[in-house]
Amino acid sequence: MAYLVLKNIQISNANAISGMTWGFPAVSHFLGFVHALSRHTERSEFGFSLDACAIVCNQHQVHAHRENAYEPYAFSLTRNPLTKEGKTAPIVEEGRMHLTVSLVIECNGVNRVTDDMERAQSDFVKRLAERNKLAGGTITGIGACYFSDEPHAKLLRRLLPGFILIDRSQYLAEQNEQCNVSALQNWLDFSALKYQATDTPLSAEEHKESAKVEWQRVKSPFDGYLVPIQIGYKKIAPTYAAGGVANARDNDTPVSFVEAIYSVGEWVGSPSRLASMQQALWQHTYRDPFYLCHTQTQLCEDIDPTEFDDIF
Repeated sequence: MAYLVLKNIQISNANAISGMTWGFPAVSHFLGFVHALSRHTERSEFGFSLDACAIVCNQHQVHAHRENAYEPYAFSLTRNPLTKEGKTAPIVEEGRMHLTVSLVIECNGVNRVTDDMERAQSDFVKRLAERNKLAGGTITGIGACYFSDEPHAKLLRRLLPGFILIDRSQYLAEQNEQCNVSALQNWLDFSALKYQATDTPLSAEEHKESAKVEWQRVKSPFDGYLVPIQIGYKKIAPTYAAGGVANARDNDTPVSFVEAIYSVGEWVGSPSRLASMQQALWQHTYRDPFYLCHTQTQLCEDIDPTEFDDIF
């Protein structure tokens, strides 16, 4: 299997908000970027297609600040120009970030007969990628673009330092089965840092002299750097015919109203922890009314879409 590697993509002012989560773009942003590239490569003289992709975050800087360690973060917003009447323009809160990511994209139909042909294809994709936006941000530079068929550990090791995003939806499913609280509460627990007061045996005199308690970190039942992520959408209304919805972005395409679907992901810092590239390759699947993004390992487990309402 041949992979296209876009190393160290520098993105300016990318979207840092994904539904109820913030801090990193949604997986659908990257799959949409790959799909946009694939539409151009398929129509080009080279005629190859791009499919699943692995996401490696090399650096990120969210435009947010807080007064002290006990205050919540607030996004750093830009000041808009004055209105025609000379009044202060209203501010629409938006989260932005600078980040550097590397993408490993699965390719089909690549011509690697000669080095010159391979270089021509990689240069074409690099020029094409630099003209597109990624996660709503502007691509200011790409470190390298090349094809590779190396084993997954060696291939990903060339992209370090960075963290690889993988799917951990099964953790959320297990937690929902074991706990009696709502699925939403279980999902929020993956992003919370919990502490509890420990019971220390003290004498009566010690209780009078000091009312201090010791706080201890509550350990998560699952190991790893786990984070809540948005992985897709669910249709919540019938699909309307093209042109049937006023003010739609595209009047030639049917329109559906959707709501976001959330799950759990993990940032992995060592490629040796992955058994295969399939654990890192994200791919979309559509089974009405769900549009979901999962890694190929999860898709191979043949997830039943009827269970999604109880999981996400």
